[in-house]
Amino acid sequence: MTNIKRLLSVSLCAIALTSCATTITGSTDSTVAPASTTTIPVIPTGSIISLLEQLLPVADGLGQAVVDGDSKVFNAKVAQADAIMLAIEPLIRESKIDVLESVQRVVNLIHTAAERKRPADADKALRFIPLIIEAVTPLLNF
Repeated sequence: MTNIKRLLSVSLCAIALTSCATTITGSTDSTVAPASTTTIPVIPTGSIISLLEQLLPVADGLGQAVVDGDSKVFNAKVAQADAIMLAIEPLIRESKIDVLESVQRVVNLIHTAAERKRPADADKALRFIPLIIEAVTPLLNF
């Protein structure tokens, strides 16, 4: 009877741990411009693609800032991601392409990385952005 309980416990743990995995399909290679920081908040403008490209430097370096405990940098990056989200949301809704949820997920990963001190979430966001850009580009150029 004890062995059955142990086997059941191990099985439940294995199922619970594997259900938390995130799978990224597609290429994870990306070329990212170095992150630049400014003290003056910049209001993001541009097209959907341009705004998505502006998310790249936000996500790049965020994980290291979290590891280093540099709250000034990661708080600025979160604010910048929020500003980009506010600028891109009406453009995506107007274009009627179905990527708003994916972009919101990237912004949520940036928040999670900073607020919960999870640098891996910043890395996930950095890998997802080029995939979203790659998916959106043909939809906008029909």
